[in-house]
Amino acid sequence: MTSVSDIPVTAAHLSCFVHGCDKSKMPAEPDCSAKLDTAGRNRELQAYLMSLDDIESNEDEQDRLFTKFTINTVYASYAAAQSRVHQYTQLLALLRREEDEWARKVEKASNILPDYKPKWILQAS
Repeated sequence: MTSVSDIPVTAAHLSCFVHGCDKSKMPAEPDCSAKLDTAGRNRELQAYLMSLDDIESNEDEQDRLFTKFTINTVYASYAAAQSRVHQYTQLLALLRREEDEWARKVEKASNILPDYKPKWILQAS
């Protein structure tokens, strides 16, 4: 019995299998036995490609464990993101309070000398 590694697969065969064939670019029709041989190779190639993609029909304990760990990781990442949002919200509230305090100080300072404008305000304009 031949294995997948014994089957000579050209880039044209692989491209034809994966993307579909353009019949005009393919060589002339082989005889019937060659068609059967090609069909068998195509089935083996399909099985080989599925094994490369790790397509399995049965699920084992490791798959279940991996799935549980993945779900736990997603929940932990979500909780961490919620925590960061809460922290950033608190920081934003503190910065807004500080901004308001400085705005009150600027207003008081402008009432003391209404005609005076600091140089940095004139340069920023």
